[in-house]
Amino acid sequence: MTMADVSVIVHLEGGRERTRRCLEALAALEEEPTFEAILVDDASPDLGELLAGLSGDVKVLRNERREGFIASAQRAAAAASSETLVLLRGPALLAPDALAPLLKALEPPNRAAAAATPDVDGPKTGHIGRLSAHRPGTATEVHPTATHALAFRRTDAECLGDAAGAAPGYELAAICTELARRGEVLGAPAALAAPAGAAVAARQAPGERAELTIVVPTLDATAPRVRGCLAAIAANTTAPHQVVIVDNGSPPQGFTAPVNAGLRAVDTPYAVVMNDDVEVLEGWWEPLRAALDEGASVVFPRTVEGAMREDFAAWCFALGAPTIAEMSHAPGEFFDPALRVWFQDTDLLVRLRAIGRPPQLVTDSHIRHALSATVRTEDPALRAWIDRMIAADKAAFLRKHPTALSV
Repeated sequence: MTMADVSVIVHLEGGRERTRRCLEALAALEEEPTFEAILVDDASPDLGELLAGLSGDVKVLRNERREGFIASAQRAAAAASSETLVLLRGPALLAPDALAPLLKALEPPNRAAAAATPDVDGPKTGHIGRLSAHRPGTATEVHPTATHALAFRRTDAECLGDAAGAAPGYELAAICTELARRGEVLGAPAALAAPAGAAVAARQAPGERAELTIVVPTLDATAPRVRGCLAAIAANTTAPHQVVIVDNGSPPQGFTAPVNAGLRAVDTPYAVVMNDDVEVLEGWWEPLRAALDEGASVVFPRTVEGAMREDFAAWCFALGAPTIAEMSHAPGEFFDPALRVWFQDTDLLVRLRAIGRPPQLVTDSHIRHALSATVRTEDPALRAWIDRMIAADKAAFLRKHPTALSV
């Protein structure tokens, strides 16, 4: 068997549609240079069937638990058969003729890596020196660290480990930095790559009425976990929707106050409340909507790869406008304001059970959750305040429900 000229490495965390588009782009690559595809299924919840049907020059590596971008790339590099690796940022879309200019850019011996150009309008080039970044030309040019596909030699794959401390989303930039210690990192203008999620199905015609309002309370609307939450909503919500971010960090108000404020803004038939550390997965909304349409009062998705409550996982739940009106503690106050940080979901659970309509788990809807990252804060002042509020909330809950057995 002839060795391929290039090994294209793709890290996959989930998302059938984005992955399908990436695979279609790989299948459309020109025959020369030859390539093999190495796909690392990083414990995804929804790609098994899609990846099982692949054949040809494709290697599928599966992680039993989530390992992350760098560890997955290291595993794929070890399995590669070619001397040149092209590492994609998630399920990116390579242009059909992208591989040849990447290989051409790597020919000089002082060249450590070649970065594909983001598929946007305007001229795009760039260069990183051995020790520092340099960006020549006009402001329309794009730096190589913004790439969605990076080509480098397999003999330099140890740089992957050197970039292991990179923050999520910045792994390719960190790899560029490490490779720049060995030689030039050059942008390849003729090699185009784009994110598979660039075209979001949820973007509807201007003026179309939203059917869903998503309320996200947070202590910091600029935090990376909030950006990740919003990116997942944008990429995986096909229905017309709007997002209400309630930043209540100056000073912190707890969970009840921002949720109540967000739900007061709801003017759509459905609403979802989710923590800012929730990542919705592809196809998450439709099963929830169907369960609500069938008569459920409150529904919630299954959390994958983490802790899960079968009675009511309230870090992400959906309800209709009638339930907001019926189950509100008081007009404009869905949760009981006396329960500021904790037990407001348990209070709702008790009240829904009392009327014979407990929250319903919808197993066909999937999310990931970082398990209340805000409540687990290491900030000592915030941690002390949260602890005091939890104690006060528990006392208030027991006064309200003295016979409750699980608190």
